[in-house]
Amino acid sequence: MNAILAVLAVCGMVGAVLLFRAYPRIVIVVWAATLFLVPIWVGVQAGIYFSALVLVTVLAIASASLHGLRWTVVDTLVVTFVLLLLMATAIGGSTGGHLLIVLIDWMIPYAWGRVVLSRVDIHWVHGVLAGGAVLISVLALAEFVVGTNVFVAIDTANPQYLTWGELQPRGGVMRVEASFGHSIALGSSLAIASGFVAVARWPMWLRLLSLVVVLAAAGVTFSRIGIVGVFLTLLLAAAFLGAWMPRAFRIALVVLLAAIAAIGLPFIWNVFEQAGEEAAGSAEYRGNLVALLGDSSVLGITPSWTVLPTGETYYGSFQSIDNALILTALRFGLLPLGVLIAIVVVGLVTILRGRGTPASIALVAQTPALVSVALITQYADFLWFTVGLAVASYTLISKKEPIEPHGGYLDQPALELGGAGRDR
Repeated sequence: MNAILAVLAVCGMVGAVLLFRAYPRIVIVVWAATLFLVPIWVGVQAGIYFSALVLVTVLAIASASLHGLRWTVVDTLVVTFVLLLLMATAIGGSTGGHLLIVLIDWMIPYAWGRVVLSRVDIHWVHGVLAGGAVLISVLALAEFVVGTNVFVAIDTANPQYLTWGELQPRGGVMRVEASFGHSIALGSSLAIASGFVAVARWPMWLRLLSLVVVLAAAGVTFSRIGIVGVFLTLLLAAAFLGAWMPRAFRIALVVLLAAIAAIGLPFIWNVFEQAGEEAAGSAEYRGNLVALLGDSSVLGITPSWTVLPTGETYYGSFQSIDNALILTALRFGLLPLGVLIAIVVVGLVTILRGRGTPASIALVAQTPALVSVALITQYADFLWFTVGLAVASYTLISKKEPIEPHGGYLDQPALELGGAGRDR
């Protein structure tokens, strides 16, 4: 029976790759649907756990093309990062489990982001991601109103569900998380996606209305970092994406953000006041994590890492590290951390040089999140896909100067390298 199931699985994957190669736009839709609608605990245990999102991502990569792919500084930094992690695991005491998390949930999505534009127009990618964000935002708002999360009913009885299947309250109000397993993961993912909603090729009124929905959904996660992330993403977009958005829309966007802040923030602030010590303790805990950097190795796992007989792991006196950058330093060393910071800096430099893209804006706007939350659930996959997409979109716009001031760099047919000519 197992052999038959394995053969059927292989046939299904081959069929999916052939379908994706024939209809590349379908790949983006399927991948986005899996990202936004399938919880991380839905997957396959084959010695190593593979979420449904990772499996779809692998099939998507297999259907892509390497034609026209250009090597960049960020690619070099990413390869350097992986090599350092391999060295940290081989000689520095880092665990294979930590390495697998990075290779599977970070590097595979990055590779997909790098090749996603090989056969599909960038505006289609932005539009599909924007549509997925609006859909999950509507479901999140319904969850808040009704008080029921339909995704946690998908109980797969695996460790991922035990970790992420429990809802969390704040100030007597249940925080929404939709399919993302945690309210912070949902809020931060909506922050990334908000930039794609802003540049989607939709009517101006529809984009603004969609952003209201996304902002409202981020608000009811009651995640400070998610709410800040959405505002920061959209403010940076308004300031630096003039080639992607007309001036009238950018002005309307700033006015919208000011109005929503005036209307919504008092309600959110009241919830935080009700949370009292819980919210304050959360912020204090994140501040205390900085001291752990002093215990980090140059390369390899921190000496303060201990495993109790019960299997629980600790970094010093902390069991959970809600800081992606510090956690990287603790698991792999300060050198890999330096490479990650360099990747963000490169994104910031491209924006300041006027070569920013929606993906690079979303990446840089995630900087506060990187020091406030670990890369958990499908938020990790989405973030690293965005890193790859930022590199891929930059290589497109860097070929020539933009001509049309408000239409976006890729409105020029000569620059639509992954556009309609190869889209079916």
